[in-house]
Amino acid sequence: MLGFAGALRRSESVGLDLEHIRPTPLGMRLIIARSKTGQAGEGVEIGIARGSAEETCPVRAIRAWLKAAKIMGGPIFPRVTQWGTVGRQRLHPDAVHQILLKRAAAAGIEGTLLEPITPHGIRVGFVTTAYSNGVPDEGIMGRTRHRSLPTMRGYIRRGKVGKESPTAKLGL
Repeated sequence: MLGFAGALRRSESVGLDLEHIRPTPLGMRLIIARSKTGQAGEGVEIGIARGSAEETCPVRAIRAWLKAAKIMGGPIFPRVTQWGTVGRQRLHPDAVHQILLKRAAAAGIEGTLLEPITPHGIRVGFVTTAYSNGVPDEGIMGRTRHRSLPTMRGYIRRGKVGKESPTAKLGL
C-alpha cells in the first residue's frame, strides 16, 4: 500500500528508515533519501494521505506494521525469517518481488505474459489509476518523480483506462 500510494521503486521502499517517516495531521511525510533520480543523496519528501477505507489506508497499514514488528528505529522493512522473526537487516530489493508474488497468489491474482506481477507494476498501477481518475500530468510526475513526460506517459496502461478507450467513444 505504501509503495502504491508513494509510487515508490522497490529500492526506495526498502531504503526507508523509521526516521524517514513523519506523522502529519493528514497522514504522513516520507523522506526518500536516495532514489534513481536523486542519487546524489539530496533526497525528496512526499506526502502520503490517509486512505478513506481502513483496509487500504497506507498510513494505518504502516502504523500497524511498525507496531506488530516492534520497529523502534532503522529500516521499516527489515528481513523476516521463515519462522516470522523480524531481523535488523534491511530487506533486499529483490525480496520485494518474491513477497509480491506470494501475496498475489494468496489473493488469487495471477499475472499474464503482458501484465506480469512485478514491483514495477506497483508504480505502473499508480500512474494508470491516477491518470484514469483525472490527476494532471504534473501531479503524477510530482509523485513518481519522473523528469520526462513521455516516460511517465509510457507507464499508463491505456487498456485499463476504460473511459479513454477509443471503442468506448464510438457509441456501440
